[in-house]
Amino acid sequence: MGNKYNQRLDELFRRWMGSLNEEEQHLFCKDGLLIKADRPLEFVDEQWDKARRRVLFLLKDKNTPDGNDIRLWLIDERNGKNNRRLAGGNVGRTGFLPNLARLLYGLLVTEKDVRMGFEEVNKSRMGEVRTIWNTEPFGFVESKKLAGYSSVSSKMVTDAMERDEAFLKEEIDILRPNIIVCCDADDSQFDFVTLRYFAGKEVEKIEYAYPDANMKPCCLWYYPTNGVVVIKSYHPSRLGKADWMIYERVISPFHELVKRVNL
Repeated sequence: MGNKYNQRLDELFRRWMGSLNEEEQHLFCKDGLLIKADRPLEFVDEQWDKARRRVLFLLKDKNTPDGNDIRLWLIDERNGKNNRRLAGGNVGRTGFLPNLARLLYGLLVTEKDVRMGFEEVNKSRMGEVRTIWNTEPFGFVESKKLAGYSSVSSKMVTDAMERDEAFLKEEIDILRPNIIVCCDADDSQFDFVTLRYFAGKEVEKIEYAYPDANMKPCCLWYYPTNGVVVIKSYHPSRLGKADWMIYERVISPFHELVKRVNL
């Protein structure tokens, strides 16, 4: 699959799956750069190379009985149309993909003097959100590669990342994102990236409480030597959180960063 990044990931996944027991292999989820509809496989590789901001969403795991190739979610015959439209079925009901799409949009359009709030994006910019979702490159990486749970604890995710640490680090190395959004309110992914992947690296921190007391504090760590931003997010499915909270917790600290750093 693909020409460069996804092809290298396929080689990594073959080795990764080879480390599993035979009965586990059907649960393995492949991931990386999502393929775009009506575009050649190489399109996302080429666009990723050119992208100024390379956004990677670090997710928890896939809650289905079997693994699949997440890179095909936008072109899948059964669900691809709804996934591209950000509507229908679980896409609209849980808010999972619409929230990720709004985050992608906000991260790509935010500049020093440009900062769109959730209400503007949600009410008048969703056409632009869908366009970016279906044309701009972005990555999905599952922290726990084995599917099969309707819910998963942060400890299970942490245990999986620690077990597969070398493989997961190699996957991030291959993709070379400069914006990593950690999609877990319990910080399992954030702790892995900051304490293991970037261990000992120079870091600048933007951390502050949001005025709404029901929100966890905003938190962004920027690694200037590497040119990489790591942001704490809620899980993109609503799970008791309003959509505006999911958006604001990521975009608020990111705007603070780009006001002083050329990213």
